[in-house]
Amino acid sequence: MYTDVVIALQKAFEILPKGVDLSKGGLGELALAHELGHTLVAGDKGADASDDEGNLYEYKVSTTNQFNFNFMARRPDWADNKATVESHFKTIKGAWVGQREGMNIVDKAYVPTEILLPYLLQHFENTKGSQLNKNFRMQKFKELNNEQTY
Repeated sequence: MYTDVVIALQKAFEILPKGVDLSKGGLGELALAHELGHTLVAGDKGADASDDEGNLYEYKVSTTNQFNFNFMARRPDWADNKATVESHFKTIKGAWVGQREGMNIVDKAYVPTEILLPYLLQHFENTKGSQLNKNFRMQKFKELNNEQTY
């Protein structure tokens, strides 16, 4: 029943660049990198891709219009939480979110770190959940570029 799909996917794995993984969002990252002409960064920590000029980007790709920025469990001291988020974005120029259908990116948006980071920090400082998690829908993410005061 799945023979053709398994064979096709095996061929894909055989030609993937070393260090590029298709687990945990990898399919979406591959689709978005292709759409943007970026190169995926090996590993699952830090930036997801880079452009021709060496700028690094965070990617969030979804088939459901839900884009999660998750920085794990909240710690009791706000300074520690803030440092975790700031450290993640230290070398990242900005974040791309992409909505995909199959391997086609059907909608995308970009927000530079200088806008996204202050927004995330304010959100996390003013919320109490056990996780440092912010969920965006595409429209809200796009609006960040026009809402530079929080």
